[in-house]
Amino acid sequence: MLKKTIAIIILVIGLLLIFSPFIKNGIVKYLSGHETIEQYQPEDIKKNNEKEATFDFESVQLPSMTSVVKGAANYDKEAVVGSIAVPSVDVNLLVFKGTNTANLLAGATTMRSDQVMGEGNYPLAGHHMRDESMLFGPIMKVKEGDKIYLTDLENLYVYEVTETKTIDETEVSVIDNTKDARITLITCDKPTETTKRFVAVGELEKTEKLTKELENKYFPK
Repeated sequence: MLKKTIAIIILVIGLLLIFSPFIKNGIVKYLSGHETIEQYQPEDIKKNNEKEATFDFESVQLPSMTSVVKGAANYDKEAVVGSIAVPSVDVNLLVFKGTNTANLLAGATTMRSDQVMGEGNYPLAGHHMRDESMLFGPIMKVKEGDKIYLTDLENLYVYEVTETKTIDETEVSVIDNTKDARITLITCDKPTETTKRFVAVGELEKTEKLTKELENKYFPK
């Protein structure tokens, strides 16, 4: 009886090890795709932006199955402060205030408490998953000249990528504020444990009022 029980336990553990990557990807796909910016109002975004947030840069590393499950349980829609789209690489994600496990599993996350869209440097972090079509994985394919669209549901901020580079994780100066208006997208350089970060920098090209037509064009359901 004991041998049979042990065999069953080993089988269950084996199955979990085999299927955990698929389960993890399924959870992340759901978290990052079950809501769109259309489900929010400008006043929601303003209110969310006024709240306190945590900034845990160690959580940028590839999440474990345990952290994915915990993150799913802590999903916070009141942390949503906007949306980002990079059509050239098929990125369309919500932007969350604060870099932590839960926010990183659902979209892009802000990296400073004082950052403002369209002003100075607006850094965003995102996970690079093994399924590189998810979250910030596609950012690795961004090229100079590509457009990045950012919105707080009041304005549309259009950036043009001017630089891409790989840096060491200790080079945190890339998130510092700047005099010029730019966006800085940051993700791990590969979907495994790493000390390097891929960075894409874009300069603000223009700011315009967000109309329903523009919202539907760049941030579809």
